[in-house]
Amino acid sequence: MYNLFALFLILICCSAMSSAGADFDGGMAAFQQGSYDAVLREWRPLAEAGHVGAQVGLGLMYATGRGVLEDDTEAEKWYRMAAEQGNALAQYNLGVIYRNGRGVVRDPIEGAKWYKMAAAQGVPEAQFNLGTMYENGEGVPESRVDALRWYEQAGARGLVVAQAALGSIYSGGVGVSKNYVTAYLWWSLAKSQGYKIAEKNLEILISRMTAAEKEEGDALVKNWRRKP
Repeated sequence: MYNLFALFLILICCSAMSSAGADFDGGMAAFQQGSYDAVLREWRPLAEAGHVGAQVGLGLMYATGRGVLEDDTEAEKWYRMAAEQGNALAQYNLGVIYRNGRGVVRDPIEGAKWYKMAAAQGVPEAQFNLGTMYENGEGVPESRVDALRWYEQAGARGLVVAQAALGSIYSGGVGVSKNYVTAYLWWSLAKSQGYKIAEKNLEILISRMTAAEKEEGDALVKNWRRKP
C-alpha cells in the first residue's frame, strides 16, 4: 500500500483541518507508539462521525493487521468512506484492493476508476499503476499514449520505477520515437535514487550515444526539477 510515513503526513494534515483534531492527534501519538487499543478508542468514534483521517487510519490498521485482525473487507469499508470524501490516499488504496481482489471480487475496472481519482490528485503510485493498466488494457482500453502520459507524470514526481520504465520506453522506441537523450534523462534520475537496473542500462546506453547527445542529456538532468 502506501509508505507509512507518507500516511502520517496525510493524516496529520487531516487532523489540522478538523474540529476533532485533539482526539485525532491523541490517536496519532498512540499509533506511532504502537498502542493500538488507545488508537481504536480515539479513532473509531471519529471515523464513524465522518473524520477522513480516522477513516484512513482504520483502513490501514485493518489492511495491515495493526491492533486488529487483518480484514481486507473491513479495510475496504473505511477506505471507501474516506475516498468518497475525496481523500487521495484512500482512493489509491481502493485501486489496489479492487485491482488485486483483496477482500473483494477482483474488478480491474473499479480499480482503474479509483486509480484515476488518486492520479488526478497527484499520487505518483496511482499514476504509475494506471499507466501499467493502460499499457496492458487492464480495466481500461489499451493505450500506449495514455500509459506514457501517466508514466511521465509519475516520473516527474520522482517515482523511481516510473523513471526506469520511461528509460526503457525511450531507449527502445516502444510506442514512441526512439530518443536516447530522453532515455538518458530518465535512467540517470532512476540511477540517482539507487535503482541498479537503471545504472546498468545507462552504461549500455552511453556506449551508443554521441558526445552531443550525452551533453544534451547531462543538461536535462542538471535542470530537472521534481514536480510537486
